[in-house]
Amino acid sequence: AGQKLRVRRSTYVPGWAVPPRVLLVDDDAISRKLSSKFLQVFGCTIDVAVDGEIAVNKMNLEKYDLVLMDIVMPRLDGVSATSLIRQFDHMTPIISMTSNSKPDDITKYYSSGMNDILPKPFTKDGLLEMLEVRPPCARPARR
Repeated sequence: AGQKLRVRRSTYVPGWAVPPRVLLVDDDAISRKLSSKFLQVFGCTIDVAVDGEIAVNKMNLEKYDLVLMDIVMPRLDGVSATSLIRQFDHMTPIISMTSNSKPDDITKYYSSGMNDILPKPFTKDGLLEMLEVRPPCARPARR
């Protein structure tokens, strides 16, 4: 496991072998800002899409280690965007960020091709756990 580097009491910096590139897809500016701050603390490289349509286009052009996908968005929702992305990219982990976590919703998310669910509101630790579990190239360096 990676060693923890304590910067401040509330800050944990993983020892990434390669900092993960994360596509953050969320139409809510406050959620984007909070998620971005957490990701920056963890040393991630962040790209942002404000809706599913932009996310699909970015996934067509760029390579990411992880996608954090909101569900309810204008133009193209997270479930539809994930289904489209899965037509050309089966590998990149897509994590749903949502406050809708009823069993029917969860089934729909997994059916669209999502790999996991990060319930909103999430904590910095909850987000870090998702990053450490996936993807392999973003796991902390072995020491």
